[in-house]
Amino acid sequence: MTVIEAEDNADKYRPISTLAVLALVAGFFSVLALMSQVLWVIPIFAAGLSIAAVRDTTIGKSHKAGRGIALIGLALSVGFGLQSFSVFSVNAWIDHSRARETVLQWHQAIRAGEWDVVHGFCAPGLIPLEEDHGGPDHDGHHHDSEEGRKLSEIKLLRNFPAVRSLAACDKITIVEIVRGEQQYQGALHLTVDVNECEQHSEDALPRVVDLWLNHKTQKEPEVGEDAAGFQNVEIWQIIRVDPSE
Repeated sequence: MTVIEAEDNADKYRPISTLAVLALVAGFFSVLALMSQVLWVIPIFAAGLSIAAVRDTTIGKSHKAGRGIALIGLALSVGFGLQSFSVFSVNAWIDHSRARETVLQWHQAIRAGEWDVVHGFCAPGLIPLEEDHGGPDHDGHHHDSEEGRKLSEIKLLRNFPAVRSLAACDKITIVEIVRGEQQYQGALHLTVDVNECEQHSEDALPRVVDLWLNHKTQKEPEVGEDAAGFQNVEIWQIIRVDPSE
């Protein structure tokens, strides 16, 4: 082999860019962003790595191979990133709409005095009953039955200042919906403005009510002539009312 042939072979050989390989791997891992918003950092990192890999394969007289691999990694990171953003944005919009509709229906039931329905929107534990075993008027069987406990909870619920404020107002405005923090992570926090009431029967009642809602999925019987089983139904519940005392 002559010296000229050796130099030609050296010119044809181009090492594959390490950045390009890493960008491709990171691009594939960007699919994890569909699982959680916390993992959105992966496609962002992968996109930055892919851009650096493209530059690494194009700058210099004897640039490295792997430009195509880097572009594939860039396409994967951008594609999964945009898909993840779209999925979570649509899910957030759906959750906000359902939570808003739940609060409006709850308010309508309160205004109509349908307290069984109002109670049905509340999650278990929202209205804890204080047991008084030593009082002179204590009835040992008052809370024994499920119906008795329900009636006691409805009585307490009706006395919540926030509930009384909603009952006195014929129109409410939901001014803000955000994700709950601390112990209410995953729940939605809705701020309800009741200042638009034309006449408020009790000036001491709160003008702003904070509600926390969460949802669960449970099996319900299918409805219809061809129904032959159960279906998963999403149930939204009010898990906290503030101010409540």
